[in-house]
Amino acid sequence: MQKKQMKKDTNRSDLLYKRKGITLIALVITIIVLLILAGVTISALSGDNGILTNASKAKYATELSQYNEELQLFKSNKVLENMNFEGGSLISAENSLDYNTKPVEETGNIYNVIPSLEGSHFDGKLEVIKGELLLNSQDKTEIEVAQSVGVAVNPYEITDEGELISSNGNLLLMDEETGTLRLPESVTSIGEGAFANLDGLKKIIIPGTVKTIKTSAFSYNQSLEEVILENGVETIEINAFLGCGNLQKIEMPESVKSIGANCFKDCIKLDNVVLPSNLTTLQVQTFNGCKSLKSLKLSDNLEKIGSQCFTNCAIKELKFPKTLKKIDGSIFPSAIEFIDTSENDYYEFINGVLYTKDKVTLLFVISTLKTINIEDSVENISQNAFHLCTELKTIELPAKVKNIDILAFPQNTYTEIKVNPENEYFVVIDNNLYSKDGKVLYKSLDAGNIVIKDGVENIVLGAFYTDGRITGITLPESFIGDQYIEYNVFPTLNYLYLPKNVKSFYKYMYKQVKNIEVSSDNPYFKSINNEYVLSKDGTELYWVKSDLQDVKIPETVKVIKGYALQESKATYVKLPDSVTEIGTYVTYMSNIQKLEISSNIEKIVSYAFTGTQNLKEVIIHKEKNSVSGSPWGNPYGDRAIFWDNT
Repeated sequence: MQKKQMKKDTNRSDLLYKRKGITLIALVITIIVLLILAGVTISALSGDNGILTNASKAKYATELSQYNEELQLFKSNKVLENMNFEGGSLISAENSLDYNTKPVEETGNIYNVIPSLEGSHFDGKLEVIKGELLLNSQDKTEIEVAQSVGVAVNPYEITDEGELISSNGNLLLMDEETGTLRLPESVTSIGEGAFANLDGLKKIIIPGTVKTIKTSAFSYNQSLEEVILENGVETIEINAFLGCGNLQKIEMPESVKSIGANCFKDCIKLDNVVLPSNLTTLQVQTFNGCKSLKSLKLSDNLEKIGSQCFTNCAIKELKFPKTLKKIDGSIFPSAIEFIDTSENDYYEFINGVLYTKDKVTLLFVISTLKTINIEDSVENISQNAFHLCTELKTIELPAKVKNIDILAFPQNTYTEIKVNPENEYFVVIDNNLYSKDGKVLYKSLDAGNIVIKDGVENIVLGAFYTDGRITGITLPESFIGDQYIEYNVFPTLNYLYLPKNVKSFYKYMYKQVKNIEVSSDNPYFKSINNEYVLSKDGTELYWVKSDLQDVKIPETVKVIKGYALQESKATYVKLPDSVTEIGTYVTYMSNIQKLEISSNIEKIVSYAFTGTQNLKEVIIHKEKNSVSGSPWGNPYGDRAIFWDNT
C-alpha cells in the first residue's frame, strides 16, 4: 500500500515538473511574440510611413493649407481696399509687413496676414515673399508636406545679403534620384565651402542671380559631374571646384568675367570647357591636373595666363588670341606640341621654342626637342622654360642672358650646361651654374653628398635634383637664404644643418627635409630636438617636422607662421594658449583633421586653412565670430568651424 502511494506521489511530481517546464517554454515564446509584435507596432506607429508619422504629415498639410487660405484672403481684402494692390509686392515676416499700397502709418507683421499662425507649430518658420508662402525648414517631413501642398521651401542658411553659407541642409531640396539641384533665385552668392565634400550631388544649376561663387564652394566634391551656370554669374573664386574628381562638364555664360586660381585644379575627368569671351585673365593653376582636357579654345579677349595654368593637361595645341600679352612660361603641359602665334602681337613660336615677339625672353621649349640653338638676342629665361625637356642633353646660354627664373632647367635629363664666355652674369664651375659673383647657385648637376662651395648665399628653386640622387647637402657659412623665391629648394633629406648666418626662414623652402638643426650661434632662429624651428626668442613657429604624429608646440609660441604645419602627418593638433596669431596656408597639404585653438587667439590670416582636404573640425574657444574672416579658406566652409566659449 505504501509502495503504491509512493509511486503515485512520484507520478504526480513528474507531471507537475513537466507542466512547469511547458509553462516556462510557453512564457518565453509568448514574450518573444510580444516583442516582435511590439517592434512591428512601434514601426507601424513611428516609421517613415507609420501611423504617427502620417498623422503628423496630415496635420502639417492641414495647417499649411489653412495658412495659404488666410494669405489669399488677406490679398483679396487688399484688392477690395485698393484696386492698385499688387499681390506680388506683399512681403511679410515676424517683424515686417510691406506691400505696394501700404499706408505710411500702417505697422504689422505676418500675424496680420495669417492670424492663426501665432503660437502654432510653424510659427517662426513661415514668411511671405512676393505674395507667396515660404517655409524655412531643414526638417525632411515638413519639407515633404510643404512641397505636396504647393508651398515653397527654403532649407538653406542665407544671409541678409543673399549669401548661401555652408550648412548641412544644402542638399535637402536635391532630387535624390538624379542628384540634381537647382538653387533658388534668392541666392546672390555661394559661400565658402557651401557644397565642399558633400556626397550625392551630381548636377547643379546655378541661377543668374548668383553673382559670385566663393572660395572652395565645391572643392573636393567627389560626386559632382555637371555644373550649369546661367547668364548673370560673374565671378568664380579661388579653389571653387578644386579636386572635383568626377566633374566632366561645366557651362559658363558670357557674363563670367573672373575665374580664380586653382579653380578647376585636379578635375581629372573635365574634358569640355568653353571659356567666356569676356574673360581677360586665367589665374595660377586654373586647369592644372585636368588630365582629360585635350583641347581648349582661349577666349578672344584673353590678356593674361598665370603660372602652371595647363600643367598636367593633355592639351597638344594652343592658339594664342591677338590680345594675349602676358604669360608665365610655366603654363604649358608636357603634351604640348604646337603653339599657333600667327595672329598674336606679342609672342612667336620658332622651331619648338616660344619667345616674346622681340626674342628677348625665352619662355618655353617643347618636351620632345633634342637640340636647341637659343636666339642670340635672348636676355631672360622664364620659369620652367626647359623643365619638360626630356630629350635635351646640352644647354648653352648666349652672351646676353642676364636673368634666369626659378625652375628654369629640367630636373634630371641633361648632362651639361654651357655659358658663352662673353656672358657677364653667369659662370659654370665644375658643371654647376652660378651667378658671376658666385653668390647664387642656379643649378647643380652633382649627386650623393653635396658640399656647396664657399661664397654661396642663396640657392634658387630647381637647383637640385629631386629624384633621390642627392643624399646630403652641406651648406657653407656664407649661406643666408634670404630670397623669397626659394620655396621647396631642398630635395628630400634626412638631415640639414643651417649655419649661423641664415637670416630668413620659409617652411616651404625646407618642407621635404625630415630633420633640421640650426646653429646655436644663429642670432635669428633656433631648433628644438631637430623637430621645430622657432625664432630665437621662441615666439614665432616656422617649421614643424612633418613626420611628427604628436605635435607639441612650445608654450612660448605666439605666432604660427605661414605653412608651419604644411604636410604634417598628425591628425589632431592643439595649439598652446600662448598663440595669438595664425599665418596663411598653415595647414597646407596636411593630414590634420582637428585643430583646437585657445581663447587667446586674436588674428587668423586669410587662407590660413586653405589647401587641405582633411580639416573637418576647427574648434575655437571664443564667442562666435569674435575673430574675423571665418572660415579662412577651409574647404568645408563654416560648418567646419566650431565656436566653443565654455
